Amino acid sequence: LSVVLTLNACSNVRDSAGVTRKSIDEFQVIENPPLIIPPDFNLLPPDQLEEKNIDDEEKELAQEILFGLDENEIQTVTQLSTMNQILSQADALDASSSIREELDREFAQEIKTDGIFQINWENEVEVLDAIKESERIRNKNFEGESIAEGDVPIKTKKIKIKKKKRFFFF
Repeated sequence: LSVVLTLNACSNVRDSAGVTRKSIDEFQVIENPPLIIPPDFNLLPPDQLEEKNIDDEEKELAQEILFGLDENEIQTVTQLSTMNQILSQADALDASSSIREELDREFAQEIKTDGIFQINWENEVEVLDAIKESERIRNKNFEGESIAEGDVPIKTKKIKIKKKKRFFFF
């Protein structure tokens, strides 16, 4: 009996030490079952939810009969879904049907550029002339006048804006 116990204990020690461990076959292919798409996406809610909605409607009907219905509650009842509520808050329900024509008309009135493939674009920007402005402020302070009165010296400056290249080979 003691011999059997020692031999059994030796095999357990070997297993726990990892001597008799089986190596993983890295070439073994594991096949996963394919995903199945349900045939019908129009799933109905469970019966419990339907009963709950019916109970809520009966409860609301009882409250209407007992306490009456306010104008605010009438408006909330007429709004059928959250999406309608969001659209009404954004004034999207009153959108004109000729929006495409309006956008086309506005796009046609935009100023067209000389060239599409122009790399450098020149823009004139009005900038405060700092040197003349500091002289004007010093003179106004020396004379004791308010610096808010008078014209502010402005100069136009051409700024070159480098257009982002669309393709790597241009």
